[in-house]
Amino acid sequence: MPNVTVFAMDNILATGVTGPIEVLNIANIQADIAGIPADQRFSWQIISVDGKPVRSSAGFLIPVDGDVKRARESDIIIIPGFNHTSAREVTNFVANMPDGYISWLKARHHEGKVMCGICSGTFVLAEAGLLDGKTSTTSWWLTKAFRRRYPAVLLHPKEIVTEDGNILSGAGASSWMQLSLALVERFLPPQVATACARIMLLDRGASQAPYLKAEHLTSGRDASIERVIEHMHDHLKHEMTLAHLAQMAAMSERTFVRRFRSFAGMPPGQYLQKMRLDIAKRLLEETDLSLENIIAEVGYTDISSFRRLFKKEVEVSPKVFRDRFR
Repeated sequence: MPNVTVFAMDNILATGVTGPIEVLNIANIQADIAGIPADQRFSWQIISVDGKPVRSSAGFLIPVDGDVKRARESDIIIIPGFNHTSAREVTNFVANMPDGYISWLKARHHEGKVMCGICSGTFVLAEAGLLDGKTSTTSWWLTKAFRRRYPAVLLHPKEIVTEDGNILSGAGASSWMQLSLALVERFLPPQVATACARIMLLDRGASQAPYLKAEHLTSGRDASIERVIEHMHDHLKHEMTLAHLAQMAAMSERTFVRRFRSFAGMPPGQYLQKMRLDIAKRLLEETDLSLENIIAEVGYTDISSFRRLFKKEVEVSPKVFRDRFR
């Protein structure tokens, strides 16, 4: 019987605590309908550091089943996201976590527990070093801060959920749904996970790609590169050669590409393409401009090739994007 521990702390997002349990309960019901033996179904508990109730970010108390000692009985540990209004709040929070908590996480990982981080909870796993060299994701608007603080993590910001061995990462605050479904898929037969997805109306092909902007993929500071990026932004309609951009940065082309890739996580041409797509997305959301006029605004001429590029990078067509986000 896979036992799940949800770790709760003050200022926690309540749905990150209760939501996974609801999904696992639905899974158990579907497992019962499918005739799965009871000893293969999920059990769960909510714990806090000291075994006392915690206050959610919405202000109400969440009762718990015990303190951290009970986690030794568990197979799976879930770290929900906590309330925050800026990336700085998130990094300050994890930077000031007690050493005892970090060592506790490392010990549970060493015992072979399945470790799950949801939204800002992924920062907690990364702070403990559990994501170094591993695939992870986090909330789309926290990607820049995450890359800067944890350069050893293989961040995949388009993904809602990533799995790398015994570590699962969830993107935004509501990614507990997809992450919990991934746990169901891991521990119960496929028909149970499929039934859960249908009941929860889950889009299993969901992605963060429509929300990501070029700026979310940069890390650190580099005044020369930032100056070039500002120029790129202001001259999207115009052709920009690598030689011209490197000259602006007062670097050789080779050095410029290396510095740009280090700063932005991609070469200059790819970044410029993404920046143009970002502006196109904003125009689709905020204006009535035709697609022909929009692509002209961002420096493209062939509408067919632009549609293909948009679909590849944003994972929906321009029309679907406008209908969904207008």
